[in-house]
Amino acid sequence: MNFDRLQTFRLVAQFGSFSRAAEALFLTQPAVSLQVRQLEKELGVVLLQRGASRATPTNSGEAVLRFAEQVLESRANLLRELAALQSGSSLVTIGCSASSTHQVIPQLMAELLRIAPDIQLRVTTLPPDEASARLLKGDLDFTLTTDAYLSDRLEAEPFAIARLFVVASPTHPLARKGRATPEELAAYPFALLPSPWTAQRRFREWAANQGVELNVTMELSTYDGLKQAAKKGLALALIAESAIMRDLERKDLVIVNTVGLPLEFVIYLAHRAGPLLPAMSVVKKAALDSRVGRVADRQGQHAPARREHPIASS
Repeated sequence: MNFDRLQTFRLVAQFGSFSRAAEALFLTQPAVSLQVRQLEKELGVVLLQRGASRATPTNSGEAVLRFAEQVLESRANLLRELAALQSGSSLVTIGCSASSTHQVIPQLMAELLRIAPDIQLRVTTLPPDEASARLLKGDLDFTLTTDAYLSDRLEAEPFAIARLFVVASPTHPLARKGRATPEELAAYPFALLPSPWTAQRRFREWAANQGVELNVTMELSTYDGLKQAAKKGLALALIAESAIMRDLERKDLVIVNTVGLPLEFVIYLAHRAGPLLPAMSVVKKAALDSRVGRVADRQGQHAPARREHPIASS
């Protein structure tokens, strides 16, 4: 039985939508439909009731869905164990943003080196929606992501606080003001990360709440690109605190303060629901021991520490 067809069917059933499954798998909708039809032909049953607005598993589909979840999880565990045997260590994979690799991964690696030097950590930088899709597929063990990209098939813990600042060249007109109004910010061009990175969506929400419209003249896929655009005076930029600390110390960039900034939101450590392999349990404990306390302190009652909870997709 083809694993890809099982995974495709599972995502269609989860989302209730061929198009949303196609987006998560980075395939076309016809390709997703073909894989489901091929699986139905192979099994000799109808797996999905195709409605006008939602695809719903049939009774046979529910049985195959339970089978698919067990098989795909077992396959993912087997591949991880084989990789660990081949490398001579326990391999754990994490998908996260570039800012997280600067902000939190070094501390996690240091803690793992102290308590479990035999565990190998592999970090992949990628957008949050792609990271969640690969986590669901079994290609990743963990992701560091926001609640906007989690599904009810994942478990998550508050892990860190992301803080995003508007920065500019020291020669920018707003750099000398100390504090600017939202209207003044909106009058200048901005460089932002492209969708589906969380920063742009949250910044546009901030602008809408302030009654202004952002003038986004360029989208750059890395913080290094955003910093260069700001340093050269081409645009203001919204960048994570961890990525600009040295630039601020060297006075290559300055923060432009305004109402409602910096933007703050929780980053979650997410994994597939269910029991964890021993190496994954060690990584999770090391991560939460080093970060969750500070998250709880910053949030008060909004994010109770050390409590697992599924986050619904949105």
